[in-house]
Formats: sequence, C-alpha cells, structure tokens
Amino acid sequence: MQHAEWKHGLARWLAAVVSVLTLAGCGEKPAPTGSAPKGAQDGTSPSANSQTTASVAARGVTLVGNYEILDPLTDLTDRARAKQNVEDTLIKNPEVDLLVGLWSYNGPAILSAVKDSGRQGKVGIVCFDEEDDTLQGVGDGHIFATVVQQPYEFGYLSVKILTALARGDNSAVPPGKIVDVPVKIIRKDGAAAYREQLKQQIAAGKAEVPEKKEAPVRVAFVTNNASDFWRIARAGIRKAEAELGTVCEFHIPPTGTADDQQRIVEALIAKKVAGLAISPNDPANQTDMLDRAAAVMSVVTQDSDAPASKRACYVGTDNYRAGRVAGQLIREALPKGGTLRCFVGRLDAENAKQRYAGILDELAGKPAK
Repeated sequence: MQHAEWKHGLARWLAAVVSVLTLAGCGEKPAPTGSAPKGAQDGTSPSANSQTTASVAARGVTLVGNYEILDPLTDLTDRARAKQNVEDTLIKNPEVDLLVGLWSYNGPAILSAVKDSGRQGKVGIVCFDEEDDTLQGVGDGHIFATVVQQPYEFGYLSVKILTALARGDNSAVPPGKIVDVPVKIIRKDGAAAYREQLKQQIAAGKAEVPEKKEAPVRVAFVTNNASDFWRIARAGIRKAEAELGTVCEFHIPPTGTADDQQRIVEALIAKKVAGLAISPNDPANQTDMLDRAAAVMSVVTQDSDAPASKRACYVGTDNYRAGRVAGQLIREALPKGGTLRCFVGRLDAENAKQRYAGILDELAGKPAK
C-alpha cells in the first residue's frame, strides 16, 4: 500500500516538472514592469506596433520615434500649481527622464520641484527664457540648457515701432509684418556672462527718463502674466522711452487671463493712447478686441501673435523655430530617447502651441519649415 502511494506521488511530481519545463521552453516571457515600448527599444516607428501605440495613448502618452512624451500639463500661470504639476509627475511617473518648461516661470518651478525630490542630476531639464533662478540652475549644471528669447528687444522694438507709427512713419513695419527676434541657447559655460548682462540692462532700465518739452507719444505695453520675463522687457521699454521721448504705460494682468487683458485694453481705448503692444493670452478669441483697438490706435502683438487680427505687425520669437531648437536640446540630453513631459501656463496660447509643435516635429525628424 505504501509502495503504491509512493509510485503515485512520484508520477505526479514528474508530470509537474514536465509541465513547467514545457511552459518555460514554449511560452512567451512577459515584459518586465516598466520596460520601454517597442519603438523606444529598437527604434521602429510607433505605427509598427499599433497595440503598443493604442495602449500608451490611452494612458496619456505620445510616441515620437524613441521618445515617450507624456501629455503636457498646464497651470494657468499659477506658480504654485506649476510646481505641483512637476511634483505630481515625479511621483506618478518615476520613469520620467526629462522635464521641459515652455514658459518663463516653468523653468524655476521644475528646478525647485526636482531639488525638493532629491533627483537633480537624475532628471534632466530643458526650458525657455532667462529668469534668474533658471540662469543660476544652468550655471550650476542642474538645467541642461535654456532657450532665451531676448525680451529686452521685445520691449525696445515694440515701443520704437509704435512711436514711429504714431509719428506717421510706416516704414518701421517690414513687408511681412514680422519682426523676428532670434533666440539664443544658454548653456553652463555662458550662463554667468548672460546673467550679468541682464542685470546691467535691468539696472539701466530703472534710471529716470528725462522729461521732454514737446508733447510725448503715449503708448502702452500689456503682458500676458506676471513673470519676471517681463522685467527684462520693461528695461527695453525704458531705453526706448529715453531715446524717443515716448511715454509707455506698462500693464500686467493681475491673474494672467484674457478677461484681465480685455479690461486693460478697453481702458486704454478710452484713454486714447497712440499705440498698444500686447501678448494676447487667447489670440483666437481676442481678435475682435484687438481689431477694436486697431481701429483707434496702432496695435503690435509681441511674444504671442494674433495673425488673424488687424495688428500692424508681430514683434518677437518665431515660436515654432524656437520649439525646434528646444527639440534639438532634448535630443542632445537624451540621445537614445526616453520619457519626457512639457509644462506650460496655457496650451491654447499661440506661442505655446507653436513651441510644442516644433518640439514634436524636431523629435520626429521632420524637415524644418
């Protein structure tokens, strides 16, 4: 009896071993948790694996070549929210390799959150603009690089053009109605010098503008938020005022919304200023407002364009090309691909849409427009 039970038990054990060996030899090994999608492993196009593409899209990811791009997060120019978005990403997406700030204050918000998490040196950062904390982060090696737009020129050129138009000189507007202010890339080795240059420009912008005997041209400059980016633009405005005998009102929307901008513009129309330079927050829905202003004054868009409006011209960055530059920096920071996310105040702003499109096209290797 005992002998029969022993043989029966041995037979069951042998059957189990054979079953395991069969599964090990013929079954497909499951992918490890957190493994990269096929396109990121072997460089194939995302379309080569529609199931993978569909699955990542369902969880808010876009595959572009070897890059997994998490859906962008917006903060409506709320700096606390901007940092919270980064903190949430670092917790919920620990696989993230690089964070990209599309607006001026996003760089400092990203840097602060990464430092607080203890992941500086482990998570890369690419951003826009030249806030002091951003330049310090670049100089310290915590930010890979920043794409600067030279807002000093935004302020200076906007006032110069509006003053010329108010005095009847239409030659200040180029035939294409675009005044391109080229971007620069600031890396670690150039951060200190560029930071010092900005400090000198801002200090010079605080000097008193001497009063002119003749009645000055009165214009206005309206920002899209309260970022330190605009302090630099204001220094350029002051230089133009001193050179041209112009007075320029400087307005910051209290909450950085299109409604705030509309209230400011309506007040300026009532005051009958000679010109307006504005960075529209929602150009598609602010065309009527800009056209009403253009009916009684010269209007220049700066930083963010509204090409469908009757504005005289646009002064600032070619934001699509700037996005391509940021995409090049991303490829430098992650040459083998990886996971990244972009952060911005509003994705419906023209400059944000164009920068994001430029980044996607650059990472996809599309020909430059």
